[in-house]
Amino acid sequence: MPQRGDDREAQRRRFVADPDALDALGVTLEQLSDPDVRSVVIGHEHPEFEQALKQGRREIEGPDGPMNPRLHLTIHQIVATQLWDDTPPEVWDTAVRLLDAGYERHEILHMLGRPVSNQVWEALHNERPYDREQHLAALRALPGSWERERTTKTALRRHDDARKKARRATRAVGRGRDARCQAPPPAQNRVEARLALAPPTPPGMRVRTGRFAQHSRKPR
Repeated sequence: MPQRGDDREAQRRRFVADPDALDALGVTLEQLSDPDVRSVVIGHEHPEFEQALKQGRREIEGPDGPMNPRLHLTIHQIVATQLWDDTPPEVWDTAVRLLDAGYERHEILHMLGRPVSNQVWEALHNERPYDREQHLAALRALPGSWERERTTKTALRRHDDARKKARRATRAVGRGRDARCQAPPPAQNRVEARLALAPPTPPGMRVRTGRFAQHSRKPR
């Protein structure tokens, strides 16, 4: 459990960025005070999102469906700022509680980002200002609300997978039916089919359609 004072601040700020990302970029912990530097580090931790933005893509396929890469990175940046500035302090308190519960850092950042995304949605769609009490209530609801959402998403994904499997099976049956409709005639009818397509029999010729069907000239 982090202590109050300097230890709390040091651990909180170290939580903002992955040490491997800092080493790879040659960035120090103190430089994270610059929001632009934090943005670069967050992008380095999400190369697939950075690549999508460079390609001009608005969506990428995530584990739970389509995701907006720009929005995802923005949520990470907001959470990083909250942690760095310790505003509100309940964000770091929640992170410590989730760490003690056994969750990994990156998942915790996503969990802390869920209340932020809800606030952003309300601001964009309902023009509602930031609601601190609602934010804190959402933090207190973690990890239970996160786990319930995970269970719901898993059930929906399984249902969607089952529907896709059923559609694939239906298409396969349809293709098989079409193939049977276009299949060659049974063996006993092949001779008749060939004869039906053959040119008219010339005068003086007769056709036998027995076991060894053949054209033969009637002897005179």
